[in-house]
Amino acid sequence: MRVRRYRELLLGSALAALLSAPLGAQPLPALEEGPVLAAPESQIVEPLKPAPKSDPDTYSEIIAAPPTETVEGLIAGRLSGAKENADLLSFYKAHNHAPLWVADGRLNDKALAVIARIKRADEDGLDSTAFVLPDPDATKDSPELLAAAEISLSRAVAAFARQARGGRLVPSSLGPLITPEPERPSRPDVLKLMAEKDDAADWLDTYNPPHEGFRALKKKLAELRAAASEPAPPPPPEIPGGTSLKPGAFDPRVPLLRVRLGLPKATTEIATADGETAEVESREYDEALVAAVESFQTRNGLNADGIVGNQTIAMMNDEAKIEDPIPLVLANMERWRWLPRRLGQTHIFVNVPEFMARIVRSGAVIHETRVITGSKQHPSPIFSDEMDHIIVNPSWNVPASIAIKEMLPQLQKDPYYLERQGFEVTYAGRKPVRKMVVNTFFGTRTIEVRDGGIDWANMSAADMNRVRIRQPPGERNALGHIKFMFPNKHAVYLHDTPTRHLFAKDTRALSHGCIRVQDPFKLADVLLEDTSLDGAKLKAMVGGGERRIDLAHKIPIHIAYFTAEVLPDGSLLTRPDVYGTDKKMKAALGLGGQVSASATP
Repeated sequence: MRVRRYRELLLGSALAALLSAPLGAQPLPALEEGPVLAAPESQIVEPLKPAPKSDPDTYSEIIAAPPTETVEGLIAGRLSGAKENADLLSFYKAHNHAPLWVADGRLNDKALAVIARIKRADEDGLDSTAFVLPDPDATKDSPELLAAAEISLSRAVAAFARQARGGRLVPSSLGPLITPEPERPSRPDVLKLMAEKDDAADWLDTYNPPHEGFRALKKKLAELRAAASEPAPPPPPEIPGGTSLKPGAFDPRVPLLRVRLGLPKATTEIATADGETAEVESREYDEALVAAVESFQTRNGLNADGIVGNQTIAMMNDEAKIEDPIPLVLANMERWRWLPRRLGQTHIFVNVPEFMARIVRSGAVIHETRVITGSKQHPSPIFSDEMDHIIVNPSWNVPASIAIKEMLPQLQKDPYYLERQGFEVTYAGRKPVRKMVVNTFFGTRTIEVRDGGIDWANMSAADMNRVRIRQPPGERNALGHIKFMFPNKHAVYLHDTPTRHLFAKDTRALSHGCIRVQDPFKLADVLLEDTSLDGAKLKAMVGGGERRIDLAHKIPIHIAYFTAEVLPDGSLLTRPDVYGTDKKMKAALGLGGQVSASATP
């Protein structure tokens, strides 16, 4: 054995010499038997040691790539070289390319459970057909197919988690004023969680919104789909309009109202021509029906006065229309995904289509108020932020859009319009000066007159960008006496208003985008609980200069757009789509319409 090793060593040296020798060199002498020489110690090279496994990046560089014919090797090969796979490749590299969903030549039990869960994605308001899932029966004992199934399932799981957490759409693609920033987990983070959990399919549920409003809509969705297989009931007869119906009155529409609001038929006795009595359906607008009408008005954001006017009747007729509610439920479930998972132990929630704002603490409403929101022409933005201070006696710096579109036409008719309204105007940073020629006893002369000194008739929109219009604090100030600040890119806030009579209206989409609060000092009471101030003390400051009041801590505020919710009795309440957002979302989600929007991966 030792002789053979020595011969191999000499043969290797001889071959090297032969290859390096010039042509015509002498042939090698014949090998002779002799003692075996050990290689010098300096030439003994120890095998390369891998880096510690605690450093996966270094380790993955040093270890050899897995054989290409194995599932591990095929996974590495399929994910390499494509930028869109970089995050998946980093996850698999950190796990030595070991498959997550494959074992013993087949998809494992965890994979089968996850596939079954994703196939039920419709239950969550998602589209189960959007996820490409492998066929377990078509992949057995084929490394190539198993590797493809592994990657396909990892992509599907990550896509499900990202859509369940952050929604199917990019909110801003629906419009520049819809700017929530949904939380979306990274694909490696999702797969890391799936690798750690034996019950991975159950953990997929945790990516759905934890909010009770979402869960109630999910339950209602299941009920609606179950009922969809049954024949639809005939639509109820339309309630005709006409004179407003007041409590105690008699009206032929009363029986229809009772049916619409789920009240039993009411009868009364009348005398007949032959002196007998007969029982007929009552037409009296009685106390029970008044209470039912008031409840309907409250649920729908109407003024709960019990008077059945044309607006109440119109809303009842709209609610009774035979229209599939499932797309509306799906659109509202999507919007729940746009909100942060943690709304804040104490937070402010403004629902634009409801025209209501609420302060919620530990899941319970501790204060609610009517609000006025943006009009159809000037919608309120939809987003989340944090309120951090209050300003008493605010001034109003008129936005350029309002100055150009609304004030400039007025000023071109009447240059002193702003002056009479108490506004302050600067042009290019200075108060405007107008030169006027006047006649005096000594002749004509030119004088300078402050205010109104801008040639509004020839003012262009570009020139208006140099104009600054400010309304100082006071009774006529458009912001009222107090505003609640949460600095944001939309420059909107909550504030008081001098036009308080508008809160009596049922539909209150009337502002330029900011949210007007019915009783702002009561709102201040709640927000200042952790300070030495309250609404009464702030009210005492009214009439002075601007005062900034910092809150003890920032309070999350969510300006949302929900047109469907499930009431405690399990019924579905819907609201008017004041901005047409439902229509856009239904189209973008493939539920009807032509409007398109960006989808998330």
